[in-house]
Amino acid sequence: MIWRQEAYRAVLQTGDVDIGAVYPPVGSGRMWRWRAWVTASGHVSAGRERSEQLAKQQVERRFQAFMNAARLQPAGGDA
Repeated sequence: MIWRQEAYRAVLQTGDVDIGAVYPPVGSGRMWRWRAWVTASGHVSAGRERSEQLAKQQVERRFQAFMNAARLQPAGGDA
């Protein structure tokens, strides 16, 4: 998995699949927003964290839960 930096967000990607994204604070807010599209439930999951690192961890955890639920393992060192 890699984090790809775009103009206004960081996107977690594995292979050719975008998993989720982290968005920096906007305005006076200090919370980093995150969203995961590939989740164990199949529903988008989103929230806010105090730092970019914590937000990225939330996206990564939800993707790992998807991998576990699907009984999949990373291949080719992509993890």
